[in-house]
Amino acid sequence: MASSFYIYESLEEYKRIYGMFADNPMHHVDLIDMFIKGNKLWIVTNTSKLKEKPQFSHTMVHFRNGSAEDYMEGDEICITFDKIKYNSCKKVLELHPRLLRKPLMSINIGRYYGEKVKGKKKINYEHRFYDLVKDRINLVIE
Repeated sequence: MASSFYIYESLEEYKRIYGMFADNPMHHVDLIDMFIKGNKLWIVTNTSKLKEKPQFSHTMVHFRNGSAEDYMEGDEICITFDKIKYNSCKKVLELHPRLLRKPLMSINIGRYYGEKVKGKKKINYEHRFYDLVKDRINLVIE
């Protein structure tokens, strides 16, 4: 089963849908960082204190104990607060969008919750969560 991205229109919408899991640490984990390395997306969380070797064969590499620094070579591109957008026309998540060219990476969205929006909307970088049980990344629009 592959990881999926769910987009929520607002934090209230996220709490309405995911409210029953908000207290469970397996369903509601904060994302520390996200990086682009080549054609792969690196996700960093702090969910385990044990050293785990990440699966580099997957398109989305998950670092569970915040240890991505051990594997960095210097060519990684960090995704900052203004470099992630939701494109409602194509229903994709654009990482490092550019003005007249394609973004560095675009990822299909599993589901969108809320009223329809038009155009490209910025993602609220403070409200990004990972669900370990369902292998889902939850993002909220600003």
